[in-house]
Amino acid sequence: MPSARLRFAMVTLGSAGDLHPYLAIGRTLAERGHEVHLLSQAPYEQAARAAGLQFTAVVDAAAHNKTLNHPRLWQPIAGFGVLWRHLCVPAIGPTIDALRALANGSAEPLRVLASPLAVGARLAQDILPLRLWTGYTAPSALRNVEDPMFIGTWQVPKLVPAPVRQWLWKGVDRWKLEPMARPVLTRWQQTLGAKRLPGSIFGDWVHSPGGGLALYDASFARVPERWARRGVVNSGFPLFEADDQALPVALSEFLDAGPKPVVIFGGSAGSTDHLGMLALQAAEQLGYRAVLIRSEQAGQRDEASNSKSSKVHITGPVSLMHLLPRAAVWIHHGGIGSCAQGLASSTPQLVLASAYDQHDNGQRLALINAGAWLDSQGLDIPVISKTLARVLNQKYLGKSNNPARSLPGRPNLASQFAADHLSHE
Repeated sequence: MPSARLRFAMVTLGSAGDLHPYLAIGRTLAERGHEVHLLSQAPYEQAARAAGLQFTAVVDAAAHNKTLNHPRLWQPIAGFGVLWRHLCVPAIGPTIDALRALANGSAEPLRVLASPLAVGARLAQDILPLRLWTGYTAPSALRNVEDPMFIGTWQVPKLVPAPVRQWLWKGVDRWKLEPMARPVLTRWQQTLGAKRLPGSIFGDWVHSPGGGLALYDASFARVPERWARRGVVNSGFPLFEADDQALPVALSEFLDAGPKPVVIFGGSAGSTDHLGMLALQAAEQLGYRAVLIRSEQAGQRDEASNSKSSKVHITGPVSLMHLLPRAAVWIHHGGIGSCAQGLASSTPQLVLASAYDQHDNGQRLALINAGAWLDSQGLDIPVISKTLARVLNQKYLGKSNNPARSLPGRPNLASQFAADHLSHE
């Protein structure tokens, strides 16, 4: 470990699943005595400062809330455009300004770990004295033609050859991604005097030429050879929880009162809470006890719902580190953070996937025998019930190769690996 105090910037945009790995790595670096700045959405400031990080908002609260509450956010085709217009593009200027201020105050190049969605960091790489790594929270961010491969919610059949898969990606670029992203990025490139944008924006340019960290286990998804040659390595899952707080008393009493329940979560963004309600009804039909976790975005939860059935407990966000080991099945939207928590506790999982990386994550869980997944489009209670019964009655063996949990003062092995990687190069 180097003795010098280094300066780092962590740049991430998105939901809690995008934030937490960066908090885990940043906290590890800060505990080692380094200066760490998190650049993200304004509502994440409290979590960042509680983890010992300095914070700069590159997206204000209004834009954050507009994105998470957008009616098209979870539509498979239109959702990424919502993220791009309302989150990624507004963050470009503030990200460049913040990195310029930090880099100009460094005795050596500023060390930056940035999400591929944080394109301001990628532009800054061409004009500022910084060392950039791209941090990938989910396998789908590393475009490849290997199986499993998803185009949106469509899983490309195994028999489709690699040249056809390449053609499919070219079609996505030509008709969707390039018209959306290239004009605005070209304007920024010309304004800044940065390098021209070669190749595919999302297939090539957003990825740092200096390599990156795949923030998940190789057992879940190994880095494809193409990206390994570019310096991307698996770190394992950098798990993060804000504190070691015990479960609420009412929830603990519910858990103690009977067999392991099904635990259900619609996602931190809140837009998929209706899937959680469907899963709850499926669990009730099967006669299982259930815990339903409502997101903060869902607003004031209906506490009276707890009294409607002795087999159901509804709660707000709680410590998954403490809850999931006491769960029979973990039902969720398929976000990478939820997948990681389920793997770390070796809890069987059922993913109800809507968009983004969720279908790919669900398929990878199935491939390692860690659970099952369903496409949420047109999903109904009988289908969920049938799949849930199968998950409950089968042996699921998949678990993370990264078992050390992320506790205050005890960062997990993945966080330590990432911190070493960023510090030593």
